[in-house]
Amino acid sequence: MTGLWLLLAPSPADLAPGAPELRAEEARYAELAAAAEATATAALSLQAAWAERAPPRSPCDDHARLELGWRLERFGAAWREASQALRVQAGRLRAVAAEPTVSPLLTPAARAALDVRLARADALATAFLQASAWQVAHVRPTLAACPLCGDGLDAGIANQPVPAHDELGVLVAVLAHGDGVVCPGALRADDAVVLVEGGLACWAPDATCACEPSAVWPGAVLGPPIVEGEAPVEDG
Repeated sequence: MTGLWLLLAPSPADLAPGAPELRAEEARYAELAAAAEATATAALSLQAAWAERAPPRSPCDDHARLELGWRLERFGAAWREASQALRVQAGRLRAVAAEPTVSPLLTPAARAALDVRLARADALATAFLQASAWQVAHVRPTLAACPLCGDGLDAGIANQPVPAHDELGVLVAVLAHGDGVVCPGALRADDAVVLVEGGLACWAPDATCACEPSAVWPGAVLGPPIVEGEAPVEDG
């Protein structure tokens, strides 16, 4: 009976979180914040590209504009998920920082810096709601009036400088098509938004990554090479 009680008893960290638990929550928050920032940048870049295009006489005539709208839906959904995950983690980080065993460890400067970082989660959530409302008002009516077309391959919206080769930690959100991987890192494609580091990436059919990374920007679409004359893949 005593042995079973010991197995079920909470650990000291569960009872009284300290500096290690705070560092772990901060590291997870930083990871999710980077993902939310990258997906937000891609979605907002695509929205700006949509807004810059003059509406055609018939909404279904401009296929490039429709492709942008389709991509916006995908990156908007990825931003929503990233923003929600960040807000949940922000709540966890706030709770740990407020614990009686942790709060005294934070200097006034450290507390102020933490508050600034946590405020970014709220700012990104507000920005998503504004961007989503814009999408509903300006993009979805066109998508509803026209059949979705394939998005093709695209290097993204080149509105930011490409990071230096040795600049680590810069994440770029791209849409990856096909039964393959995005390299470096052999990230599964599966028609999902993935985050690549450093602004250089390529698509490969398998984890050997037999492809040459090139510059990609927010909102890029990577996938198997399109054979000339081949119809683009339809979503869904």
